[in-house]
Amino acid sequence: MRRLAAAGADVVGSSSSGIKNSTSHGDLRVPGIAERLFDIVKPDAVVHCAAKLGGVAWQRANPAGPITDTLVMSANVFEAAARAGCRLVFLSSCVVYPVPSNVYPASEGWEPSPEPQYRGVGGIKVYLESLLAYYAFAFSKFSYTILRPTAVYGPGDRGFADDSGHVVPDLLRRADCGEVPLVVWGRPDIVRDFVYVDDVADAVATALTASNAWGGIYNIGSGTRTTIRQLADEIMLAVHGPHVLVELEERYGGSALTFDESKPTAIPWRVLSIEHAREVLGWKPTVTLADGICRTLSWWRAQQQMKGGRT
Repeated sequence: MRRLAAAGADVVGSSSSGIKNSTSHGDLRVPGIAERLFDIVKPDAVVHCAAKLGGVAWQRANPAGPITDTLVMSANVFEAAARAGCRLVFLSSCVVYPVPSNVYPASEGWEPSPEPQYRGVGGIKVYLESLLAYYAFAFSKFSYTILRPTAVYGPGDRGFADDSGHVVPDLLRRADCGEVPLVVWGRPDIVRDFVYVDDVADAVATALTASNAWGGIYNIGSGTRTTIRQLADEIMLAVHGPHVLVELEERYGGSALTFDESKPTAIPWRVLSIEHAREVLGWKPTVTLADGICRTLSWWRAQQQMKGGRT
């Protein structure tokens, strides 16, 4: 919302929890709420991000948790947008992709086929993508763009406040609260593609304004493979600084990290190809992992200071 407002757009958000800077509130799961919001706001375009999501531990504890809410919210918004003849950008997910023997990076040409542990949220995303195509067929004035982001992190991540299990906020919070050695779930060689939230916001803004974007599907990621060890190292460096980190590593036998491989982890590899977004949209990420972690840590500490949680 901040990114679009900075570009001069008149932005109206919708949230059932009453997020700041949102001028309309409503539960999109309730029949009729989406249509009512469209009647009031009369938007030119819609960015649909609403979903119920969490990390691998949360998903294992709530195997059906994301299905109904995500499906109902999305279907209600899609139909309201289609009937209003709006343009719509849909935030899908990289979990629609399979893992074919660690052959990566994944491209938009891959046939969607979520891994078994992601067939709940991933299957819903695949269905919703096909539902968009149907609405575009049924309503001639309706058009859409699909973005498939990878692991998004940054300021505002709700993983700092709840048990959703997102790895970046979880490790950052515990490291900043003094956990040493820092316990990391799973193997250190698990590979991910982390993308900073501002880069995703830029991708959304680009998709809304690019005339050649409509009807397309675009991966949104960093385009860089990062192991969980590399992520944890960057987090510890940001939290403690190089000199203190060296002291901690010496104190704990050469590493301030420990990996608990008994804990549940996701698939071993996930990296996206972002060449299609570069070529068609002219978009590319600009925030490095080290910079993004530092920005996120600064935001987290500012939040704690406002709450009186830090001295």
